[in-house]
Amino acid sequence: MRIIRKIVASVLMAASAATFASASSIIPAQGKAEPQGLRWRENTVKLSISTSLIQAGPNIKTDSDVLGAVKRAAAAWERAADIRLEIDITDLGSVSPSGVAGDGVSIITIAQTPENVLLFSRDPHAESAKTRVFYNKRNFITEADIVLNPFQQFSSDGTFGTFDLEATLTHEIGHLLGLRHSAVLGSTMAGSLPKVGTFGTPDIGGRGLSASDTASIRELYGSLDDSDECCAALAGKLVNLPGKTAKGITIWAEDSITGSVSGFVETAADGSFRLGGLPAGAYSVFWQRQDEFPTSIGTVGTYSLTSAETKLINQKIAPVRTELGLSYVGVNGRLSDSAISLSKGREQTILLGGKNLDPANIAVEFNSPYLTVRPNSLLEQDFGTGISVVSVVVMVHDDTPAGVYSIFATTRDSAMSSLVGAINIQ
Repeated sequence: MRIIRKIVASVLMAASAATFASASSIIPAQGKAEPQGLRWRENTVKLSISTSLIQAGPNIKTDSDVLGAVKRAAAAWERAADIRLEIDITDLGSVSPSGVAGDGVSIITIAQTPENVLLFSRDPHAESAKTRVFYNKRNFITEADIVLNPFQQFSSDGTFGTFDLEATLTHEIGHLLGLRHSAVLGSTMAGSLPKVGTFGTPDIGGRGLSASDTASIRELYGSLDDSDECCAALAGKLVNLPGKTAKGITIWAEDSITGSVSGFVETAADGSFRLGGLPAGAYSVFWQRQDEFPTSIGTVGTYSLTSAETKLINQKIAPVRTELGLSYVGVNGRLSDSAISLSKGREQTILLGGKNLDPANIAVEFNSPYLTVRPNSLLEQDFGTGISVVSVVVMVHDDTPAGVYSIFATTRDSAMSSLVGAINIQ
């Protein structure tokens, strides 16, 4: 048995310069740090499809619905927020070179031009696509180019071993609109998208937006209409222990009734954050730091929000250092850093991988009444050296609301680790 690595390193590469981001890191160009909150100045964005994408080629399965996949991917974001994508066709095939400005045309391409191939030269078979975003000094996006990896295979019908074209485009258009990668594993903007059949199933997840994706895009562009009581926010600052930066801490909100993940954000360099785009409701809010090991995790609190309300939070956090760590989840004998899909009304065995997952010392739990663990089902599994793996039987209730749900592991001395949004219920 083997761990499946992160496959998609779809990127937000910006140039105010242009910066490059992979699934695991951000590599700024010209010494520029990537800012948060990039967005287009206007709510209508022109996007051109390169003829290289719609002409028959070896990288896209014959009879794939390319134009339909583009339109459906764009429509997913249009339904979520006050944003419009006007789509046309262009003969251009190359991404704009990095620099202070592009050519003014935002394209989707798969052409094997030198400029496009260069983007994937470091590891041609590890990424499905990249997006280069140009922005000005006021952090308004001026151009964004999506390049599908010409060394990969794509399809629109769920062909085993290919990247799903619609899911890939939905993710990349999210970058084009200004979104960064999400720590919510079951979100469209998660940093890793598996090929079709990764877990031995014909899963083509990733086409639809999760609640956290919707919240993130609404924070940038607002809601399409006001009937859904949007958009509330939690904003403030986390203060870490003396000598420890609070930058890059994951903060996520879960619906206090269902336990599903509703929103996500990372703290800025000074620990400040704004988790916006949330519908009115009650939320349990957590934080977790995973940029170092041992990991740290804690609760921010429970908050009720009304429509358009911004609630301020300023809190000191006291990280509890622990060697416990959840890193992977899986089914059918395979582990991955992508979310898994489970069915309603069924008991299913899942795998968890990480460090020090001792069945005698930990409990697997959910912050949801709809997901329960069968008693005495936690068992150690042998995946070789270097990783600790357990299996556990999870019951998904018949009336579980669609959404993504986090997995928590807790030790007897109350140390905790979590995989945020690692279970997808459709």
